[in-house]
Amino acid sequence: MMKKILILAMAVMLIVTAAGCKKKTAEAPAAEVKAALSIEPGAKIKLGLDNDLWGAAVVELWNKTYPEYAGIVEYTNFGSAGGVDQIGLLQGEAPDVSLVIDGEVLRQVQSLATLPSAIANVASRVAQEPFYSNINKSRALYVPVAYDGMTFAWNKTMVEALGVDTKDADGDGLPDAFDTWEEIFAWSASLKTRPQFKGKDVNIVFPMSLGNQWSYYSSFTSSGWQIFAEGDPVKPGFDKDSFKASLEFLQAASKANISVEANGAKTPGASMGWRWDDFLNAEISPFGLVGTWMDVNGAEAATTSDFKFSRMPTWKGNQLSPLVKTKGLVINGFTKFPLAAAELLKLMLTKEGMQAMIDNSSYIPALRKGAPTAPDYSKDINKQEMSAGFAFNYPEPSMSLPNNPAQAAMNVYYNILIEQSYYGVWDGTRTPSDAQAEIVKNADAWIQENNK
Repeated sequence: MMKKILILAMAVMLIVTAAGCKKKTAEAPAAEVKAALSIEPGAKIKLGLDNDLWGAAVVELWNKTYPEYAGIVEYTNFGSAGGVDQIGLLQGEAPDVSLVIDGEVLRQVQSLATLPSAIANVASRVAQEPFYSNINKSRALYVPVAYDGMTFAWNKTMVEALGVDTKDADGDGLPDAFDTWEEIFAWSASLKTRPQFKGKDVNIVFPMSLGNQWSYYSSFTSSGWQIFAEGDPVKPGFDKDSFKASLEFLQAASKANISVEANGAKTPGASMGWRWDDFLNAEISPFGLVGTWMDVNGAEAATTSDFKFSRMPTWKGNQLSPLVKTKGLVINGFTKFPLAAAELLKLMLTKEGMQAMIDNSSYIPALRKGAPTAPDYSKDINKQEMSAGFAFNYPEPSMSLPNNPAQAAMNVYYNILIEQSYYGVWDGTRTPSDAQAEIVKNADAWIQENNK
């Protein structure tokens, strides 16, 4: 007991000293994360990530940093989606430290450990807002480490081959010739015959994925609308004029023929599912969206094309905004070795720990500008461009229904088959007003049924 007290006292002294030294102020968070190591005798802990290379790199970093405790950390591919629910189901059999998606955390707060104050203090200062505070309102449970979302992308090699000017006078990463959807739609509509690239017809200008609500969301922001903009979990805002105007954007995209079949007929809305992987790997279109989990560098090596990333083009002066979430780390509330688990999480939050993520995955760190724990990815231009693009994305709301905390408010968007309502707008079989009325009706019914 005396030994633990002495170790704790030394750790506190180190933190106070670092905070009081003006020359080290910028390094204080990193110093705090690396506080004195203190773990349970005989500890064996498991790390759950969704990337094997990253997992192996963290284990190697642990063994190198703490050779006296080498071998106590092992990695398992846990999968971030649904990870929080698995912690609740598996309890002590689940990993001690896991990567999870932010919006899932509040469903299983009872299964997660409160983060030690040393970790919470650092995370609250270096993590990108509002992703930290949105989840940790009642107690510190979650540390966001990486963005989970999509950014606008364009195939520079294809665009230039099709004769489109790529001059970027304002330096925002988006060429002047297509920094608005008005310009993209006008160019698409002007294509009397479909151009070819690498011997294939380019039938798609932008592979809008109507059947995937999450990636389609950016189209709803084309007139300035955002879901739950009022901060009220029972008012998604589908009744607003700006939402109706976003359906008119879809109508304009359809009239511009941004997606047609080989015979020139418009692609049916119901068949426009997830097509973003084909944009990157099969080069089906000059413009698209690319996710943080996609292997951009691998696609460039395979296709020999140069992909660029930026904010999305505007429509009538409005900036389109894809949804973005974060993936982050939690400690299993049922862990048998909470001290060892905390030390592993601390190590993963250091600059070296974040570098292990950058060097061994496609993830982009969700850190504040100038964070002392920020890794170096100055040589990866793709990650730099994608990171800049995320400044324009919309954080996916993580609110719960007031009378049913287990139900995420965002499920009103995902569970009412909203795509069935707007397919007809694309196909030309229904008006934006009709589609809006149906969406409002379905959303109201869903909230009434689930908010009990």
